[in-house]
Amino acid sequence: MHDIEHKIQVSICQYLDLKNICYWAVPNGGRRNIGTARKLKAEGVKAGIPDLTVIHDGKYYGIEVKKPKTITPKGRLSQSQLETIAKINDSGGVVGLAYSVSDVIDLLEIWGIS
Repeated sequence: MHDIEHKIQVSICQYLDLKNICYWAVPNGGRRNIGTARKLKAEGVKAGIPDLTVIHDGKYYGIEVKKPKTITPKGRLSQSQLETIAKINDSGGVVGLAYSVSDVIDLLEIWGIS
């Protein structure tokens, strides 16, 4: 995760905490040695899972945090993220993309989560 994505995700988590929303982070990223990577894969770790999981009224909502456009282009979804998001949507969950806390506020409003 890029440093700016980290800072945005921390701010999003602080906001979700203030709103007392049930959520958790999914720390799939990062470099791991091959042995650890194999072990995690065998335990069910999947590529492309959204960064944050929100549960509200028994429904799954995912938030994928990306870097906004700065002097470099904004972050984009990888192929594995696109495929996983499609699978989540097909299973009745919902995933949104966030470049800021403001985006999360908008997503929560759309999703009917106060």
